[in-house]
Amino acid sequence: MRLQQMKTFVILLSLCLFHITLTKPHSMCHGNLPAVKYVALNNNVPVACPTLSGTEMGFKLYKGPDKVMSIYVNVNNTLDCKHGDSPKNFCPSHLSVNLTDNSTNFILLNVTVNITGLYTCEAEKNFPPPFEKVEQMPQTIVFVEETPRIEFCQQDMYLVLWLVLGGMAIYGVLMSCVVLRLLINRNVRECRQKWQGVQHPTLQSFCIDTIG
Repeated sequence: MRLQQMKTFVILLSLCLFHITLTKPHSMCHGNLPAVKYVALNNNVPVACPTLSGTEMGFKLYKGPDKVMSIYVNVNNTLDCKHGDSPKNFCPSHLSVNLTDNSTNFILLNVTVNITGLYTCEAEKNFPPPFEKVEQMPQTIVFVEETPRIEFCQQDMYLVLWLVLGGMAIYGVLMSCVVLRLLINRNVRECRQKWQGVQHPTLQSFCIDTIG
């Protein structure tokens, strides 16, 4: 089953790369390559939407070419979300709005394997006028995994990195000591061989040469 999911992911990315080369009305992918979100089975995953730029806006979520959700947002000190059409086989979802930075996301809830796909979020500003369609259309590839991914936190990664670097440093010092020891032994051995090969004059021969 995992192999099938990988094939689905590769097909989605390949289709996206192909569609980028087409003209905008026929393109499935818009602008840059879409973000990729990995999510474990039955978990929640955010799908990015355009920034909130008006007090009344409509958001539409597409899976591939099919519209799967539409939500109307009215911000007047409170956030009023009205759900629109949504196919029966689509997972529950809601729109999350952060009023601090005006970021918006569709949150797909309790995802199943068939939620894997390419998602596009479109938005329209209804108020204040003029009515306009937002050019920004964030896209996200959602990849649902039956087994959770093993994630390492940043501290764990740094710890592993320091352990590897420390091990390499210790190995380098040990190897340097071994090489230095071998060089010293070789030099001592060569000096002994040279010393043994020199003919040293005896006391008797020295006396004869002096008398003569």
